[in-house]
Amino acid sequence: MKIIVNERELKEYFDGLARLLKPNTSQDPSTEPLNGSTLIAELRQTIREELSSSGHEADRDINSNTLIKLKQVVEPYTGKQAELSTPAGTVEGTIMKVGSDYLVMREHGGTKVVVPLEQLVAFQLTGKQVER
Repeated sequence: MKIIVNERELKEYFDGLARLLKPNTSQDPSTEPLNGSTLIAELRQTIREELSSSGHEADRDINSNTLIKLKQVVEPYTGKQAELSTPAGTVEGTIMKVGSDYLVMREHGGTKVVVPLEQLVAFQLTGKQVER
């Protein structure tokens, strides 16, 4: 097979390819590589701006209110045996801690499981319950 190439076109092709692969320092010499925490903070800020501009702010407020109510329901049962149903399966054990949007359960084997409250499908107390 024989390939006929114009030398000028070949040079332009490789010059363009080199410009794509080299960092362009002529645009903004003050840009520095971001460290991990700075990059995460900027990504979070960008996501927040996108969510607020797309009208999902009301959805976030409704979800936040629902999580607060769910926390208030579950929190009095800290230290009690319970069974939680989630889309990923059932978790049985003792409720150790209830956070703002999660709860921590210690299973019977000693394993601690963090369950996001928004993933909670059903909740019931188990074991022997004594009424006061």
